[in-house]
Amino acid sequence: MSTEASPGAMDDGLRLVTAFIHPHLEGRVVRALHELPEFPGFTFTEARGQGRGRGAGGTYVASEYDLTYQRHLQLQIVCRAGVVEAVISTLTRAGWTGHRGDGVVFVTPVERFARIREAGKAQAQEGAR
Repeated sequence: MSTEASPGAMDDGLRLVTAFIHPHLEGRVVRALHELPEFPGFTFTEARGQGRGRGAGGTYVASEYDLTYQRHLQLQIVCRAGVVEAVISTLTRAGWTGHRGDGVVFVTPVERFARIREAGKAQAQEGAR
């Protein structure tokens, strides 16, 4: 993976795929990601929140006593733009239950990517001169 995304080049840059999935589907999603020809690596973070659904009609204002949150896992994957569709397809297939609250997937461009180890090594070498 290169250390910098190509600005303006939609097909060869890097993308951040972020997905929210049900925690009980973690194993199924991980196994599916490992089947991808270009396994991109990923990070999971525990998340909780509320979707936009508020029930049938009317206005609902939650009090402190009845706030409820849905627990999800936030999955972040940085990958080449060319494999984004395969990653999304894999996530939606493995994360699908058919029930409300299955989660979401969204993609954002990555403007810059650097590995800390490599950047630190280069800085250390420059400092030694």
